[in-house]
Amino acid sequence: MIALFIYLAGFIGMLLIFNLVFFEMSRAKALSVKNYAWFSTLSKPYNYTRTGSMIFICVLTYLLTGHGDLSGLEWIVYLILFVACGVIADAMTQFIIQKYAQIRCRKMIRMATSLEDEFSEAMNFVEDYDYVVSSAKYDEKEIAKKYIKKEDHLSFIGVDRGEFAKNFGDYPEATYNVDSFSSVEDVQKNFEGTPVRATTLTPNGQMPFKDKRLDVVMNQYSNYNKDEVKRVLKDDGYFIVNQYGSHNLREFLNVYMYLRVKGVWDLESCKMTLKSINFKVEEAYEDYGYVRFKNLSQLHTYFTIVLQDVAANPEKYKAFYLKALQDIKENGFYEMTTYRFLIVAKKEKDNEHE
Repeated sequence: MIALFIYLAGFIGMLLIFNLVFFEMSRAKALSVKNYAWFSTLSKPYNYTRTGSMIFICVLTYLLTGHGDLSGLEWIVYLILFVACGVIADAMTQFIIQKYAQIRCRKMIRMATSLEDEFSEAMNFVEDYDYVVSSAKYDEKEIAKKYIKKEDHLSFIGVDRGEFAKNFGDYPEATYNVDSFSSVEDVQKNFEGTPVRATTLTPNGQMPFKDKRLDVVMNQYSNYNKDEVKRVLKDDGYFIVNQYGSHNLREFLNVYMYLRVKGVWDLESCKMTLKSINFKVEEAYEDYGYVRFKNLSQLHTYFTIVLQDVAANPEKYKAFYLKALQDIKENGFYEMTTYRFLIVAKKEKDNEHE
């Protein structure tokens, strides 16, 4: 019996230390990214929900410590006592940690509660396009048109239901729009009265063109397979790639993707990728900018264009909305960083084919 209480005391101490360390790490991270939604959860009534998992842990611990010298009945009685004490200890530990958290973070909890009330009142968003976007550093349409001739075979690649290609104009007679996320029939409606043909990727993910079929491929904010682009382009053909980089909307990513695999997608990394498949960079541009909002309706309207899932599920992304709301209250606006780049690359003839 004494040994049992020694195990139990050690278990309680270990739980308290582990939970305190975990709480302080979580608190520091929430403060660093201004995750007010996390602080608001600390004010919820105490509710213990780990009974099942703790029973499993206690049973496993009891088995690993070994009690083979006990009779069958004693073994079962000691197991039940150990499990019961373990669950009670964990419940008490969780209660202590919650009370500690409420005292430790009382100021942030009050702030988060106030923000949540304002967020709930603003949930019926209205369209407001009066947000401020920094001036563009380059015009992708004007750049692309320098490389397109009337007799060329041109293909756009995008995920915007053909909106960019629809407004491009000056099409060669052989022009295509590849969109892998929308039905061909829906996209084709955007091109009535034009020579543009809507299409999509093949079932195995290839571009729907024969080898060396195209003179120009223009990618507008879409993923692409570099080997497929190389395959379908003629020698001396042009690949025009306009992309958002990994620094784009980093304020949003820092809240929801701070544990993401580290990596950078920018002008230089894209250049290296294209050079690796024997493309020569003809022109390159970068555009670091910002978009600024004065209220949550403007932010929500912007998301309906660039991040539809966020706009459709504001409650799911409440942590970000609360952070933006607090910045608007403090500074009069909320600002996000934008980053995009454009490269014009020419496909050079492979040596083995010369």
